[in-house]
Formats: sequence, structure tokens, C-alpha cells
Amino acid sequence: MPKQIKDSVPDARPPRGDGYWKLIVALFSLGWVLMYANRLALSPVLSIIKQEWGLSKSQLGLLSSAFFLMYTFLQAPSGMIADRIGRKTILVPGYFIQGLGGLLSGFAGGFGAFLGARIVAGAGQGTYYSTQYALASEAIPQRRRALGTSIINSGMSVGIASGLTIASVMVFRWHLPWRWPFIILAAATILLSLVMAVVVREERGARSAAPQTGATSGGASARAGSIGGLHREGWRTLILMSIFNLAVMYGFYVILTWLPYYLQTVRGYSGAEAGLVSTIMPLVAVPAAIFSANFSDRIGGRRRVMLALLPVAALSLVLIVAVGNRAGLYLALVLYGLAGKLTVDPLMVALVADVTPKNAYGSVFGILNFVGSLSMVLAPYITGVLADATGSFDSGIYLAAALVVVAWLALWFVRE
Repeated sequence: MPKQIKDSVPDARPPRGDGYWKLIVALFSLGWVLMYANRLALSPVLSIIKQEWGLSKSQLGLLSSAFFLMYTFLQAPSGMIADRIGRKTILVPGYFIQGLGGLLSGFAGGFGAFLGARIVAGAGQGTYYSTQYALASEAIPQRRRALGTSIINSGMSVGIASGLTIASVMVFRWHLPWRWPFIILAAATILLSLVMAVVVREERGARSAAPQTGATSGGASARAGSIGGLHREGWRTLILMSIFNLAVMYGFYVILTWLPYYLQTVRGYSGAEAGLVSTIMPLVAVPAAIFSANFSDRIGGRRRVMLALLPVAALSLVLIVAVGNRAGLYLALVLYGLAGKLTVDPLMVALVADVTPKNAYGSVFGILNFVGSLSMVLAPYITGVLADATGSFDSGIYLAAALVVVAWLALWFVRE
């Protein structure tokens, strides 16, 4: 914390050693692992659920849509409420609720109960992004903010691969009931929520109904607990980075939703091969995100690094459909892992945190992810519509690449 903040709020932060922020980084990274594993565990078992309950494809689609709609809806409200009553107060119950939703999914007796369980899980997950990034931004020293955030974000990549792998191995190799991945992941999630309740500390003075003077982590005065304390440049950055987040996340959810299906139906991969190839992108993103974030911390320029990465991400999406051989496809997925959403996301969070008063972290991150999360709902559906209309996935993936270019253009107008 800069010296002027300490002087203006003498005992705003509980005594912490250097190890606290590292512990928080590890804890919140594990939180993302379980969240994404809970999401992706559904994909491999959809065919079994469809057969067991006699569902249509639209009903299967509704399971994911209902989850993501609830997740998206709660982004901004949870962040704003957390700024008022406390980030930890929202974080821990929310994380517990998503574990409860996973547990209910494992014991659901029919489609209606399973749909309700997915809605509960989506609601719990909807409270995580804004609250944990607000708490992490308080705890991580600004000079290490991008690196710390990238390590937290790496949990998303590990969670994607873990969810696909755990469900596939347990159900198709070990021949266990499809419910077991949900139950086991839910138990781990509930346990982690209890660990968070014990370990996570919240900075005293990070929320308050009274005005607060003095510098903030972003160098601006803030009205505590209110997004109204965001200064003019902060609002400009929030709007531009929300557009950036929406455009970048669109391509990510096109890949996350449709890549396995595309590989099987268009490229002729088997189901097992498609699942394995789909893990290339998230696994490559782990070291790429950490390296890029560490580099940006050293040069003090999050924006410059993102400007260099995004053209590579756009090119990689084009290559997925433009190159017909396997080597070209693997290269495209590696490039997207190196430069795509999972790599630029921590840089985006660090850049926004740099210009945001600490008292508005929850609200700002909630709005940022609310706008970005609209892609979760839009990208799968729009890509499917374009595929039906054109008879090919090419146009949907080219649209995703074009939106990455839009994100790159928006970034040029951001002042760091």
C-alpha cells in the first residue's frame, strides 16, 4: 500500500506479512479451479443425461443458458452490495451456495430438479468474480498486481481441463454414475468455502458510508462504498474495458462451447481426441498469462502488452477454420492460449484496478464482468444460428476474430 494511504488511514489494514497476499492468490486460484471444473463437468455427460431423461437438444441447451443467465445477472448487484456490507460477507456464502448447487445437481431426480440446481449453482458463482478480485486487489502489492492476478486467473485454465478430464475419466473410463463428478466437486467446493471463511481478511475502511479523503490505490479520491467515487478517467477506462471484455470473452466462449463439437462434426475427430485437443488452449494459457503479467509488472505497462497480444489472438481464431491440417489447428490453439482471453484477462483486471478507488472495487469489477459475461449467453447461441444459416462454423468463428479486433481498437483509447 502506498505511504500516503497508510498515513490517511492509519490502521485500515490488519497486520499482514508478505505471505498473506501469496496465500490469497493461491486460495482464489483454487477457487477458480473448482468453479470452472463445476461448469465443465456437465459437457462430457450431456449425452447420458439426454438419454436417461429423454431430453431434447433445446432442454440440454437450457441447462447451460439458465446457469449463465443467473451468473451474469448477479455480477453487478453482488459487487455493489459487497462494497456496502463487505466483500467477504458476499464471497463466502456465495461460494458455499455454488457448492450446494453442485451437490443438488448430483442428487437431482429429474430435469426440473437438475435445472433448478444449475440455477442455484449459477447464482453462487455469480458472486465470486467481483468480490475475490476486490479482496485480491486490496491484498496484492500494486507492483505485483498483474502477476498475482494472472496466477489467480490460471485457476480458470486448470479448472477447464480438470472439469473435462474428471467427468470423462470417472464416467467413461471408470464407469461410475454421471452424478459422481458433481458430488465430489461440490464437496470440495463447500470445504473450500469454509477455508475462505477462516483465512480471508477484509481491509477495515475498504467500505464505509462516510466520505473518505486521501489518495487511493488508483491515485484518486473516492466516496467510500460507492461507484460514484470513481473519477472521470476511471469511468472512461471502465466503459472502454467493459467493451474490451465483452469482445474478448465472445471469442473465448465460442471456443469453449463449440470447439469439441466442431472437431467431431467438421474435422472428423473422435470424442476422446476432441476432448484432449480442446485442453491445449487452457494449458498453454497458464505459463503464458504468468509470463505476460510478470513482464507487464516489470515495464509498468499493462496496455502495451495487451496491444501486442490481441492481434495474435485474432489471427489464431482465423487459423482454426482457415487451415485444414492438424498441425495448423494445433498451432492456432497454441497461439490462442498464448494471447487469448485467459492471458489478457489478468492484465485487464490489473489495469482497471490501477485507476479505481479501492472502495469501489466490488462495484467496478461487478460491472466489468457483467458486460463481459453477456458473451456467455450470446456467443454460443449466435454461433449456432450462423452455423444453421450458412451450413458452416466459419462465419461464427470469423465474427469472433473480428470482435477481438474491436477489443484491440477500444484499447487504443485507454489511458494508462
